[in-house]
Formats: sequence, C-alpha cells, structure tokens
Amino acid sequence: MSSNYDLTTERGLSAYLSSHSIPHASVALLTGGSANYVYRVTYPSGKTTIYKHAAPYLHSNTSFAFDPSRMDYEDRILELLPPLLKKQQLESSVRVVGVKSYDREKKLLGIEDVGEMHLKDAYTDSALDIPSVGASLGAWLATLHACTASTPLSLDPSTRNLKQNNKVAVNIYRHCYTNLSTAFAAYGGGSNIPRYADFIDLPDEDIELGQQINDAYGSQLAHDNECICHGDFWPGNVLVRPRSYSSEMKKGEGERKVELTIVDWEMTRRGTSATDLAQFCAESFLLDRFCGNRGLLSAVLNAYLSNRLSLSSTHPFPDKQWFRRLAIHWGVHVAFWPTRVEWTDRAGTQDLVVVGKEVLKAATESKWEVLFGLPVFRGLEKRFRPEL
Repeated sequence: MSSNYDLTTERGLSAYLSSHSIPHASVALLTGGSANYVYRVTYPSGKTTIYKHAAPYLHSNTSFAFDPSRMDYEDRILELLPPLLKKQQLESSVRVVGVKSYDREKKLLGIEDVGEMHLKDAYTDSALDIPSVGASLGAWLATLHACTASTPLSLDPSTRNLKQNNKVAVNIYRHCYTNLSTAFAAYGGGSNIPRYADFIDLPDEDIELGQQINDAYGSQLAHDNECICHGDFWPGNVLVRPRSYSSEMKKGEGERKVELTIVDWEMTRRGTSATDLAQFCAESFLLDRFCGNRGLLSAVLNAYLSNRLSLSSTHPFPDKQWFRRLAIHWGVHVAFWPTRVEWTDRAGTQDLVVVGKEVLKAATESKWEVLFGLPVFRGLEKRFRPEL
C-alpha cells in the first residue's frame, strides 16, 4: 500500500511513484527549502516534475511541528489563480507555477519544473534588466491584489465565505512582529555591545517600541481581509528562466528576456496587500544595498502603485492607513530578518535595525515628511501627499 511509503526519502517517493504506475528514471532531493521535502523527478523521456511533500514538521528541524494543511492551500490557490489572472492581464512575463497533480491525503504536490535560478541569485546577472523585471513583478502583484478582493480561500470550492483563512500562514507571518523586540534588544541603540531582553530589568525605549508594534500591527494580521496575498513574496520565490530570443535580437546580444514564475504558495492567505508589497520591497532594498544598487525596489514599488491605482475603481487606493501598514511591515522586515539571515557584518546589521526603527517610528507618529525623506520612499511624495 502506498500509505507505507516514506515520502521524506528519495527511495520512498520512488516507491510511491511506482505504485501509481508513474515510470521514472531518477528521484533527487533538492536543497534550499527548510519547510518541505522537495524533489526533482526525471522521467525516461528526460522531462522533469517537481514534487513537494509537506510532513507534519519542518524538513530542517523535525522536532518543530508544522501543520501540513499548508500544502492544501497551495494546491487550492494554484487552481484558483490562473483563470482569474488571465481575465485581468493581456501580456505578462510573470505567471503562476502550474500544478500537475496533488495527493491530498499524502500532502504530495506535483508542479512543473521551471529551473532553480531565483531572482535573488539572478540579481547580479548583468544581462538581466532588473528595472524591467521589477516593473513586471510590481504590475503583476497589483493585478493579483486588485482582482481577488472577493475571492474566497476556503478549501471547500462550494463556499463563498471570505472569512475562512489559512491559519497556519497567518500565525507564521506574525513571527517577525512577535520577535521584533529581541532584534532591538540585541542590535538596537548606539552601542556595539549586545543587549538581550531576558537580562534587562526594565524595558528600554527600543524594546517597548517592538512590543507596541506587535500589539498594534502584528495583531491586525489575524483580521486583515482585503484580498488574496502570496504570503511569502520575495525574490527567492521568483524563478527566472530565459525566454526565446526575438528575431530582432541574436542570442548573447542585449539584455536577456526572461519568464518569471511565482512559486511557494503554501503561506497564501487573505490579508492586506500592503504586507505582500512591503516584504518584496524590503528584500529588494537589501539586494539593492548589498548587491549592486540596480534599482529593483523603485521599479517594483512604482509599477505596483501605478497599476494598482488604475485597477482600483471601486475602492480608492492608496489611503493613509494602507501606506502606514506598508511602511510598518517594511520597517519590521528590515529590522528583524537581517538579524536572522546574514547580509552583512554585525555593525552593518545594526545599521539595518536602526533604519527599520526609523521607518517604524515615523510611520507610527505620522511623520510623513520623514518617511518621504528616507531612500526607500523618496520620490513617492507627489503620489501620496494628497492622501496624507
């Protein structure tokens, strides 16, 4: 019986495929993911498929329980989105990864193989037109958010209940808010000496700020219900694959034409569009700052705003609260994640925490002139000032 096969091993997946009469030449476990077991299956024809298995724990830490229903949501959203997006966009280099099969009982999802090069690694490729890539992604994300305001995410296709949500994704997304104070305690302030919250009798201003941000804005994640969000939208989840060259461009000349495929949808949820955009902009800021300043952030942000404004005829956009949420989530991401994922040395990380903190303070205190003076939002004043 297939239920006896261990899908956390190559041998187990191979046995599963054989039991389902799926001939294959090889099964290879891929590296890079921490949550799931991801494999590339090669068929006798040479074609390939990616299989993702969600165990009830993290791949990288089997003692950490992790609800495998996340894979049900990935399969569901990949079924819902293609027809919705097709109605909205005529031409785009951006698309959603295609589903080939799903075994809901085993939490085993088969998706098309579009390669392994993601935008975070491809960013430094001089042949890649980063501003064009950013503009395409910004326009696509605006379309995703604008066309899913009334799209239910329930696993039951017959329901139209917009309140049913991916609780796993909602809880995971709050992680950086819940732990923001620890980042401030370790890297905040003007001293290079680490300060840890566990050893401080009275919370200082930084730690109090982190707690206030979590209470005021982290808590809203459980109730946000504007539209469908990807939930983990960052350059690492954008796969880049060269497209065929046009007749006017010989191979090797000019900037590379690419196809951009959005993957890893298991954290999809109904939420606020501001967090999806802010997460991508925060990661774009880090790439621009440390990998060549190629203009990804400004391209994504400006394209998103331009397209979202043109698509939002029924709900005015943007407004003050949306922009505040954008700034808050950007600040939380920049202040927290570089303390967990290495971008630079300790002094450089401390500088990032300070930048994030400046944005958080300005946003919570409605100091829009300060926000517009910071590099991340500079140039957007004309677009936002009437609303603020």
